[in-house]
Amino acid sequence: MDSCVTRFTVRQRGAQAVSFVILSVLFFTVGCGRVKSYIVDPEVSSAAAIEQYDKNGDSLLDESELKACPALAGALRAYDESKDKKLSREEIAAQIKDMYERGSGLVSLDCTVTLDGAPLSGATVRFIPEKFLGDEIKAAEGVTNSGGYASMAIAPEELPKELRRHSFLRVGIYRVEITHPGKRIPAKYNTDTELGFEFHETNHVQPPVFHLVSK
Repeated sequence: MDSCVTRFTVRQRGAQAVSFVILSVLFFTVGCGRVKSYIVDPEVSSAAAIEQYDKNGDSLLDESELKACPALAGALRAYDESKDKKLSREEIAAQIKDMYERGSGLVSLDCTVTLDGAPLSGATVRFIPEKFLGDEIKAAEGVTNSGGYASMAIAPEELPKELRRHSFLRVGIYRVEITHPGKRIPAKYNTDTELGFEFHETNHVQPPVFHLVSK
């Protein structure tokens, strides 16, 4: 399995420089030529999303139903082509197709966590892919440093050998869970999480920042 770097940008936030490396890891490559290889099937996964979250049986996900999927709720405006504040299977499929048509979408990504307004160090951040994406998208994890920054990474064995020394995750639709070994973090940030993150090459603006409150 070969890889090609398709984008590299650096964004500056205060004294912290954050690098984004977008790679397309393709099942078949000719040099850096591209062959479409959908690691997530847009039609299958979008149908699974409707099946998982559509509680009233109208084949749409409204704002109430989307509360159970924080990442899609947060991305509603970007996904909602019809502007009816609901997501259809076709709208979800279009975004997932755009997300993965460049390849399997490995990215290098930092996130920031604060608690009651101060950087939270020693917190474990987990990005858990939505079930409707299937088994190919793996969970990513990172531990925050003294500045509250965590580099998110899937397990090295899930990466091509040449990339295993680096921290990467895949573009995707994630639930976010944050815990800490010594501080009480409310359930709305972990077991009953209200946090989500949706990420792909064309819609990303800046690294996610999660502002937690202890009460």
